[in-house]
Amino acid sequence: MERFADPEMIQGLSNSELVQGALITTLMGMGTTFVVLTLLWGIIAFVSKLINKSERKTAPIPTVAAPTAASAPAPAPVMAAPTANAPAETGTELIAVIAAAIAAMEGVSPNNLIVRKISRISGNSTSWSRAGASEIIDSRKF
Repeated sequence: MERFADPEMIQGLSNSELVQGALITTLMGMGTTFVVLTLLWGIIAFVSKLINKSERKTAPIPTVAAPTAASAPAPAPVMAAPTANAPAETGTELIAVIAAAIAAMEGVSPNNLIVRKISRISGNSTSWSRAGASEIIDSRKF
């Protein structure tokens, strides 16, 4: 590699020495790039784990201030989504809510909508997998 530093010596090298120097330069460049990209990947993975860990911590429950006489009337309370410990009869309520949401999104009457199966997808899904699932669902529409 020291011989490549002097431009006058490059002209005196044979073709095999030039090829050897070019290969060494290529391997050093690619090796450096690979090492730096690996370090960046590790740093990004470490930071994402830190962010996910901090997001998992429970956030404090926001408090609602007491209404004053001058304020507008409070909105009606919103019912919380059923939990896994809910009784079995809430299954029909959950299906009705899901069917109504799908009907509203599609712009059809809930009476024309039949829910055949509801299954929970486990794990965190990526944007790409959600987009793929959406495309599959859209392709099955009539």
